Amino acid sequence: MNKPLAIISGFFLLVSLTLNAAEDRRERVLNDRKEVEAAGHWIYNDLPKGFAEAARTGRPLLVVLRCLP
Repeated sequence: MNKPLAIISGFFLLVSLTLNAAEDRRERVLNDRKEVEAAGHWIYNDLPKGFAEAARTGRPLLVVLRCLP
């Protein structure tokens, strides 16, 4: 096999794997929300409710900010 052809083939393989990994990450983040809401242990996307629950229980509040690139 020709060396430049092997380099180009390798490059396209890496690019396709990287794009696939990014899509998998996006799906995992979106699915994570469903699992968190179903479990009921976390307050998701409701900061005032989180502050109220922290004040009621006397526990600290952990806020996680996530975004999809």
